[in-house]
Amino acid sequence: MKRNSSQISYGALHFFYWASNATICSFCSAFLLPMGFSSFEIGLIISLGNGGAVLLQPLLAEYADNTKKHNVSEILSWICGVFLILAGLLLVLRGHSLFLAVFYTMAYIVQVCMLPLLNELNYRLERAGFSMNYGAARAMGSLGYSLMSSLAGFAAERYGIITFPALTVLAILLILGILFYLSRILKGHGFPFEKQKEEKKAENLLAFVKAHQKMAMVSLGGLCFMFCSTITGNYLLQIVSEVGGTAKEMGFGLSLAAIMEIPVIFFYDRLRGKFSVRQLLCASGIGYIIKHLILLAAGNYQMILFSQALQIVSFALYLPSSVAYAHENTEEEDSVKGQALMTTAGTAAGLLAGLFGGLVIDGLGIDALLVICVVMSVLGSALIFVFTKENSHEPGRKETV
Repeated sequence: MKRNSSQISYGALHFFYWASNATICSFCSAFLLPMGFSSFEIGLIISLGNGGAVLLQPLLAEYADNTKKHNVSEILSWICGVFLILAGLLLVLRGHSLFLAVFYTMAYIVQVCMLPLLNELNYRLERAGFSMNYGAARAMGSLGYSLMSSLAGFAAERYGIITFPALTVLAILLILGILFYLSRILKGHGFPFEKQKEEKKAENLLAFVKAHQKMAMVSLGGLCFMFCSTITGNYLLQIVSEVGGTAKEMGFGLSLAAIMEIPVIFFYDRLRGKFSVRQLLCASGIGYIIKHLILLAAGNYQMILFSQALQIVSFALYLPSSVAYAHENTEEEDSVKGQALMTTAGTAAGLLAGLFGGLVIDGLGIDALLVICVVMSVLGSALIFVFTKENSHEPGRKETV
């Protein structure tokens, strides 16, 4: 019974985490534009949010890998408590103000920083003796993102932009309840990897990167892919506005992309039984290239929706493959660092997308930004093809997700 409940609880955790990601990250423009912020200012907030997360994620990973006092679920609970306070402040702050910009940036940082710990929690539960399926849990995350995107888009049309922080607060409260339950599970089973920590000390962050240079280059390829995903997510409102769309159409577009992720991510374990992580990563690169070529050529909303549907062969393949790649190529005592390296690359992509996205849109227009996405898709594919070619020579665990 506990085995089933741990999987269900972990899936629910992904559901509400990615629901909160939709309201804070993907609806950033939809919330801040009516407050009087320009595309450049929104881009700056996104950049600072991702930049802060780039700095904080490795520190949290190092702490989580080395601490013997607290499990991953407890650390996530503390972070989530801070997130709740910040989301609550967004409920009351109004207008174009420095306070709103600062607290929104902080909420963005905290939300993003939860991801590597959330991914690693799957393996901590697995080592504690529970039967886990990361792909199924992450598919629940895509479902949560999809449903929240549709709900937030429709609700905002009726109740206004207060909908976004209100739904965020609700999601966080549910996350905290689930984390409380999972913390009790992990405490009841102790720390099954503590003996290994005593025998072999975890590497510091710089030593870890030096020892995993190929993984670092693969993460740069992932950075290119996630740059494209961030652009089409954070600036989708501006993209659909070019063809006469509104926040409602934006929400539907985000929802469609998330729905298309679900079957691939849910059945990812079966894909891993037929294809290697390298093959799936390379396939995702081809998917990214095709998706952004179609988005660049889109002259109407239907073509934009078609490009969003290609999430099934781009992001849906890349995301679980990057988690599996990090897990297979890192040692247990450095497991959170491995996940953090991949997710930090994605966070750094958000930094670049936010920093340059608004500037490019304001200065050169949407088409110029989409050309950059095509170039980044090609570059990311090349890096992953080259540096995953002989990744089996790296140290780590050869296990499937």
